[in-house]
Amino acid sequence: MLFVKMNGLGNDYVFFDSRLNDPKDVSYLEKNIALLAPALSDRHFGIGSDGVVILYPDPGSDIKMRIFNADGSEGMTCGNALRCIGKYLRQSCPDKDRFAVLTEAGVRFLRLNGDGTVSADMGKADYRGCRSGAAFVNVGNPHGVIFGGDVSDTAFGKAEELSLTYDVNAELVSVENRNAFRMRVFERGSGETLACGSGAAAAAYALHLNGMIALPVRVILRGGELTVDMDKDGGMTVTGTAETNYTGEVDIYRYGKT
Repeated sequence: MLFVKMNGLGNDYVFFDSRLNDPKDVSYLEKNIALLAPALSDRHFGIGSDGVVILYPDPGSDIKMRIFNADGSEGMTCGNALRCIGKYLRQSCPDKDRFAVLTEAGVRFLRLNGDGTVSADMGKADYRGCRSGAAFVNVGNPHGVIFGGDVSDTAFGKAEELSLTYDVNAELVSVENRNAFRMRVFERGSGETLACGSGAAAAAYALHLNGMIALPVRVILRGGELTVDMDKDGGMTVTGTAETNYTGEVDIYRYGKT
């Protein structure tokens, strides 16, 4: 199957466009995704990624996406994958700078900016309260935000523990000042990733709600920086770079079983 490998701040995915591949191959990919996503995501024996994204035509939007974590579980949405899709769609529509993408969390809007960055609408954040020392926020995906002040390897174990305990993506944050904070993330189904768009939005919302930062805010991640903002209606937006690593072709039948 034809694929394109893309990343947003090092948060990388293997994208399969169903419009460019044989329907039988797409069906096989879907049927065996629990086996194929881990195999394709393996950084030694596969392509290497944080997960797999399948793109579909959709009559009500520019494209539909389904996203699968590195362990084969399905996610609802992904800020960095969305921003990559914006760059991908721009290749065939060079005069267009706005796109609508249907995700499992609803339609999300993308904007291609003049400086080469891509902004992704993440929808409204839903605050779910505090427990176990973390603020729980849903931004399409469920997140637990730990206000740690320490994002060292030693402290990061708290994020992994929170993620496994509550089945959420877990963010460990350290506020630099009113306009910036550092963040590391442990994503359920993928482990630590270099960046997380929905996690950045969730963390920014939780910090803003607690009066710790102002918006827009700069989020410093291991893979680079995102800017998070919120509009007057409460909609969260993440902005940053996205790029294509390479395109290729992979024999998915070597991995599947049915």
